[in-house]
Amino acid sequence: MFGGVQVSNCKYIIKTLQQCLQVLLQWSDSTPNHVPLTIWIEPKEWTWTAVDDTTVIQAQDMLDDLEQEINSVWPREKTITPDDVRGEHPDVSTAVTTTGWPLLDSSRGKAIFVLLGGGDLRADYHSKFPNLESATMFTMSVENTPESAIFSNTNPIGDAEEIQALVEAGYIVRSRADDAEGGEADNNETERRDKAIEIGAHSISTILA
Repeated sequence: MFGGVQVSNCKYIIKTLQQCLQVLLQWSDSTPNHVPLTIWIEPKEWTWTAVDDTTVIQAQDMLDDLEQEINSVWPREKTITPDDVRGEHPDVSTAVTTTGWPLLDSSRGKAIFVLLGGGDLRADYHSKFPNLESATMFTMSVENTPESAIFSNTNPIGDAEEIQALVEAGYIVRSRADDAEGGEADNNETERRDKAIEIGAHSISTILA
């Protein structure tokens, strides 16, 4: 599935992550000068039912497989990883707030992968990759942590000052142009979108396909 709302993107359903990445990679290879793609990976708990058994697959149990799946399709030289951003700094948070992100000219044709999820999922990923060393994905950040680099704040109106402060500090921030349940997109309401642009959000999501 491309996008976050399956109903709005129903004609683009793809069954596996590998197939999805292959489609994106084909486009990337055919458009080598594109700005960096931000690919959000959001694993979900799911239930596998057999004749005599039902197994619940926890999202945390997929982390190793996710790394392998991404790396099996997406070339390392086309990926911006935490190691690339950290450089000689002690952590990625220090890197992005001092040296900054890699320059656009050296980042064209590449992708940034972000693990969308907090709590135990994020903690388990950090335990597998302390300080995000050798990790393929960045994580959805919490302020004042060494792994902080990319934030998701979907309320550009209510949290405008917070988002703007993160942007000015050097972090990447994703926000939203509409509320998935508020009908803003269907009613052509642009206040949220306009505010997200005004305060400098780097990535602005929408429920529209």
